[in-house]
Amino acid sequence: MSQTKGRLTEAIPKHRVLREVYRHYLEFRQYVSDTGNHVIDHGYFIYNDDGTVKDKITVTISFWDLFNGLKDLSPRKREAVWYNVILDQKQRDVAKKMQITTVSVGQYVEQAMLQLSERYFAEKDDDQTEEEPCTTTSQKKRPIMKRAATTTSVS
Repeated sequence: MSQTKGRLTEAIPKHRVLREVYRHYLEFRQYVSDTGNHVIDHGYFIYNDDGTVKDKITVTISFWDLFNGLKDLSPRKREAVWYNVILDQKQRDVAKKMQITTVSVGQYVEQAMLQLSERYFAEKDDDQTEEEPCTTTSQKKRPIMKRAATTTSVS
């Protein structure tokens, strides 16, 4: 992730975007409970080296996809994500609770985000249009998970 003068000059890796969204999981859950709206848009700008806007990246995310994604993680990954990302506990505290090393906590979280982003941000099939929801399933009978819509536009 490159920056010039504190501004992003390239896109944030998708698993890092997803991690940031999971950091606000509890607030998102409350928002869904209060409003009934389960979809949010997250956006940020990419800048040229001269400071002008190059692109705007927008990611549309459903709370229920986040919820179901957590259920599909292995118990240890889910535990590490819950404590370290969602509850924002320090890695050393999570490591003590899980009886593992701090490095292992970081590895569990990183692998969980990569796994979730692989499912969540899977590329659309060529025959699907923008209006059609994109879904994915695995060979196991998992709930269908809508793929996140990612758009870029030059301003």
